[in-house]
Amino acid sequence: MGAWDVMSSHYIEKNSPPPGLSSFTRIRLGWISSDQVIGVNPGEEKGAFLAPLAKGGKTLVIKIPLPGGRYYLVENRQRVGSDQIQPDAGLLILKVNPEAQEGSGTAMIMNADRSSPNFSRAPFRVDQEGRRVFLDKENHLAILPLWLQGENLGVLVTTPEKSQDALRATTRILKLWEKYPEPRTGKIKKISEECLAAFKAFDFQKSARIAEQAL
Repeated sequence: MGAWDVMSSHYIEKNSPPPGLSSFTRIRLGWISSDQVIGVNPGEEKGAFLAPLAKGGKTLVIKIPLPGGRYYLVENRQRVGSDQIQPDAGLLILKVNPEAQEGSGTAMIMNADRSSPNFSRAPFRVDQEGRRVFLDKENHLAILPLWLQGENLGVLVTTPEKSQDALRATTRILKLWEKYPEPRTGKIKKISEECLAAFKAFDFQKSARIAEQAL
């Protein structure tokens, strides 16, 4: 996991504080309770907002079970608390294999940018081309980072077939908000609310279509 967990790498730079802990390690230490974890099965659709892992909050992790006892952990890593020295921020996805021996890939980062060294651009981000969607077609799974609500980061779990429509809707909503920032009133407020309502109902084509008409 590189510097995204102090148990994997004890420092990011010399003479700097140690990195923080991943959700994998925090769960093993008992620092994350079961009611702070949302379970989602592959093939299901679920949206949620995750609080920054290093800061804590009501909802911190999405757990997605896989065959053979493996699972994904999805967490929001922002530059706060023990994560303030991290090289990047965004949605971090870990794949856990409890049967693997310690140090042999028990928990591995699904690296959003494999061309960057030392997992320095590992988180998924909606504002970064090529880092907007995580796909696991074998397990019928897609995970997308959404927008921030304060420090809480939106996450969508959906299917590979719907991932591009979901991404299109997400980017159109963000463009709408950029063009018409808060406070939104009148027609634009209604359009924004309709976009979100369609998105929350997982009708991504409708959500994108509504936003595009306003753009």
